[in-house]
Amino acid sequence: MTDTTTDSNRARILAVGIDGASFNLIGRWLDEGRLPQLRALIEGGTSGELTSCIPPVTMPAWRVFSTGKGPGKLGVFWHQQLDVQTRKVTTPSAADIHSSDLWHYLNAAGYRTGVVGMPDTYPPRPLDGFMVCGGPSAGEEGYTYPAQLEEELRREVGYRPVIKGDLQEGGEDSPLVREILDTVDRTFAAGQYLLERYPVDFLCVTTFDINRLQHFFFDGRSTLEAWQTLDRWLGRLVPQFDYTLILSDHGTEPVRKAYFLNVWLRQKGYLHTRFHPMDILPRLGINRSRVGRLVQGLGLTRLFSYETLVRYGSMLPQATGGFGEYGNQSAVNRVDWSRTRVFALPQGPIYINRDLVPDAQDYERLRDELIQGLRELVDPDTGRPVVRQVFRREEVYSGEHLAQAPDLVVLDEDAYHNRAGLGQQDVFASGWRWKGNNRYQG
Repeated sequence: MTDTTTDSNRARILAVGIDGASFNLIGRWLDEGRLPQLRALIEGGTSGELTSCIPPVTMPAWRVFSTGKGPGKLGVFWHQQLDVQTRKVTTPSAADIHSSDLWHYLNAAGYRTGVVGMPDTYPPRPLDGFMVCGGPSAGEEGYTYPAQLEEELRREVGYRPVIKGDLQEGGEDSPLVREILDTVDRTFAAGQYLLERYPVDFLCVTTFDINRLQHFFFDGRSTLEAWQTLDRWLGRLVPQFDYTLILSDHGTEPVRKAYFLNVWLRQKGYLHTRFHPMDILPRLGINRSRVGRLVQGLGLTRLFSYETLVRYGSMLPQATGGFGEYGNQSAVNRVDWSRTRVFALPQGPIYINRDLVPDAQDYERLRDELIQGLRELVDPDTGRPVVRQVFRREEVYSGEHLAQAPDLVVLDEDAYHNRAGLGQQDVFASGWRWKGNNRYQG
């Protein structure tokens, strides 16, 4: 890749993506002057809350932004997707997004573009400029376009798209937190380096890892440190552009409780499970947290790819004895599909087994029944509803991929976190590790 100059008369545009950013989280820091660059931008520009897609999650929200299209036109509805007919869970990648992105449209208009750190852009697509994929789904290699940028960024700024580790057990002083903070810094350093080396008219730099900290510590000191790192980079990057756009894919809200929708479906008779050999592991004291600590303690994480660690980790139970809190194949394998009419993935998608509900009238009757039941689901300690709204798929999606959409989509109240999950005895868990939940407004 060679140096390329841009038209000096053309407006230069900076877009900064901050996963999980919202004013309810950073408002106090703005008032206290802890984020001076961001505060100056707000005071000198226009700001407000943005509404996310449904459900408000990283995938597909960032691609809704970059394409200007809804999930029904993109063909991706959540981090993972269930094919009820084949009983298979798949993890979509950028190759499954059926659209060009705004940086490609800008290329067509003669603008050179650069993209750094955007989640769910792996594998990278060619463009006139450069692309550096971001976590959490980027591979450990092959994550740049042009390909030679990977080694250059590793050598010059130490960029890496994937963090291996689990914050479930660690506090704010854990080495993993330091690694996350370092990654936030290096993501912006990569953007600055590439801008200097290969000038572009439009630069989009996104940090996903700041949201990891918000999930586990909400407004803790490590989260503030990450935001202050970002703020310093704004002070360096913004003066180099004519226009700056800052946005998030969703917001972040303090978690009141987690709930497990598949447990509720099982209790109501919609879902039935069957024995699986892995179900004996909790009785033996073997769970994901203990195995994860062992693997990290022995330094084995560096020997395996991120994808391998996630795949095998998802087969193990949580310390609670539950499976499938991340909507994986492990949960689907435990379902007795000969008797199960309804199955849920975390954070919103609900699928109906049409083999058992073939009649159109029965199908609509079941959807009505589920909507009513979920509207009545309340926190037993407070009586507060945990679901804001339940949508039929055709109410929120349109486009050529509507038939692949979940049959219903649950939009949670911001303070309640739907983990779907199997194996728990209770629908609610007040001791869930997350402190920050995805918020509909960001």
